[in-house]
Amino acid sequence: MTARRLLEVEVDVVRRIARTESVCCLLDYDGTLAPLASTPNAAVPPPGTAALLEALATLPGIQVALVTGRTIDNIRRLIDVPGIYYVGIHGLEIRFPNGTVEMSERVARLRSVLPSIKQQIMQALGNRAGIFVEDKGLALACHYRLASRSDAADALQTVTSIAHGYQRLGAQVAVTQGHEVVEVRSAFANKGKTVCRLLAHRPSLAVYIGDDQTDEDAFRLLPPESVTIRVGPATMPTAARYRVEDPSEVLRFLRAIIEHRQGRSEYRAP
Repeated sequence: MTARRLLEVEVDVVRRIARTESVCCLLDYDGTLAPLASTPNAAVPPPGTAALLEALATLPGIQVALVTGRTIDNIRRLIDVPGIYYVGIHGLEIRFPNGTVEMSERVARLRSVLPSIKQQIMQALGNRAGIFVEDKGLALACHYRLASRSDAADALQTVTSIAHGYQRLGAQVAVTQGHEVVEVRSAFANKGKTVCRLLAHRPSLAVYIGDDQTDEDAFRLLPPESVTIRVGPATMPTAARYRVEDPSEVLRFLRAIIEHRQGRSEYRAP
């Protein structure tokens, strides 16, 4: 599917969101709100992003959720916004606006197997320059953005092979590849299923924006009337209806929603 450039129809999309009574804005973090960086800790959002999300979340009828592969504790250290949902590790943990946290019932089984997988990955790759294994507690992410091309290929193959070995032993783990990172996580972690479950409790128009393969699960599973937006180049295949180039276009789009919903200005295409 070829996603349409949002800029071409943004006026109509913004006006539709502005006049819809209940809207849920579901936003990925890395590559969506914050530019991709060489290490996870270096991926920080532009100044004012937290205030922008807070302004969006305080509008009547608008709910905001950050949906990420990071842990909730990690993402809140980077961008802490009161009164919103935090969906961590692709749906294995959810922090509700009132501060309560819900963990997947399958977390205990996952925790029993991940230390062994991590040990094998570290033994195979731990001394390679530019390779960093991030232990999220409920997932393992092997980053190779700073590695040589051959070491990066070895990292992807090694992590995949180790995870597949555990799958053959009955472990319910999955391997996903992102932007120069390969992750081992629960086979039941799925952003799409998680956000659909959230929307079932509060029917709303879903506005989902993401840049990675894990966001494609949401693009495919959300209702057809949803506003789904892939961040990235036009060459990237996607199930989303629209696309934007980068996080700066995402933030501009969110500002337009705020201004138009507040009725402070007539929308003008940039």
